[in-house]
Amino acid sequence: MLNLSSRVLSACALATFACSPAAAGVGVLERCVQITSVDFTTGVIELRNLAATDVDLSGWRWCSHDEDQVRRYTAPGGLNGVTIPAGQSLFFHTLNDAALPGEINISGLNGSFALPFDSGAYGLGIFAPINGGLSFGSPEDYIDHLQWSIDGIDNTSADDRSDEAENAGLWTDQGLWISTTAETERIELTDLAGTELHSPAAYTVVEPCPADLAAPIGSLDFFDVLAYLAQFDAQDPAADLAAPIGSFDFFDVLEYLAQFDAGC
Repeated sequence: MLNLSSRVLSACALATFACSPAAAGVGVLERCVQITSVDFTTGVIELRNLAATDVDLSGWRWCSHDEDQVRRYTAPGGLNGVTIPAGQSLFFHTLNDAALPGEINISGLNGSFALPFDSGAYGLGIFAPINGGLSFGSPEDYIDHLQWSIDGIDNTSADDRSDEAENAGLWTDQGLWISTTAETERIELTDLAGTELHSPAAYTVVEPCPADLAAPIGSLDFFDVLAYLAQFDAQDPAADLAAPIGSFDFFDVLEYLAQFDAGC
């Protein structure tokens, strides 16, 4: 059994305890466990328990598909003995660089997984043996699903289980995809109430923001400007934004301010 570290988003836990089987609409606690983020920069998938009750993940399996690979399943016993505590998260590392409690290497689950894990067309689902035995064709055993693709274009390989997700009441339409770009960094679920039926509108797509240089990341403010000016004063190559490259001048500052004005 895993003990989660401080990395767990415990600050959100109190707000997420609203999820219950009745709220999820399926009568099973397992549907309160949802994929709340995927990070393409780190290759990490976050699985969060939005309920007030611990959930045993024994027998649970990932199912993944991309443009070239379909029906890649982790092994039946890969998560045996693992419990996800109420209001907390587990982090699955597709780059197999897990180092902290609460982090799990995908390779350690055995079976297979569609790799590389990136912002291109991809379908991701998690299944559980609700009635004793797991069937990938059973709507009851399909716990959560999301799918994304560049510009939201339908993909007939990555959507291999999308019709099952729609039939299970997890995805509104198998032809709808979260729209990404080649530079997308992260996808985040914004609805943390435990609602089981999702669509692309339930997610935020995080794109690179070159002007965001200082904490808090995701918010542009005076501290970002100060951080850039510190880079400029130190003649850090990262601050050399405009021609002529190799010369630090007013045009570099103007280019940074243009990026700042463009926002994130």
